[in-house]
Amino acid sequence: MKRLQISHNFYLDEFTRSQTAARHDIDMSVTPCSEVYRNLKLLAELALQPAREALGPIFISSGYRPLLLNQKIGGSDTSAHVHGLAADIAVSGHSPLEVARWFESSGIAFDQVIHEYGQWVHVGIAPEGEVPRQQLLTAVKTTKGTAYLYGIHSMPEALRRAG
Repeated sequence: MKRLQISHNFYLDEFTRSQTAARHDIDMSVTPCSEVYRNLKLLAELALQPAREALGPIFISSGYRPLLLNQKIGGSDTSAHVHGLAADIAVSGHSPLEVARWFESSGIAFDQVIHEYGQWVHVGIAPEGEVPRQQLLTAVKTTKGTAYLYGIHSMPEALRRAG
């Protein structure tokens, strides 16, 4: 089967693979005429392709998540992933903190960048026609659950701030 290229370095299947979806027989297909496809293409072109060109190869650990998949993994029903507007990424040779800080200074019109648990970076774009929030957050696990702190912080600093 031919891979569908959505930007210079990204293919649709990178955004639609999921071990959890496979285990639960959740359909991950996205058709080229769908809103999810258009959103994934914009995400790749506007945010991830510039990062790829600046930083090098990007691994997408989570891209598009149909609502059922998002619920299975405990995600929010309002998650940008459900609409193909976000991806969780890691960049070869760069820490998640470095990647998040790159986005912070990149000038890219992202909606949200979250340095998550020192493990990966969530990158989201705004829906077409909406103004991107340019929101920068750091997520840390605390005894009370996940805390989201404004700004991009190292994990030691974020844990200290979260108390």
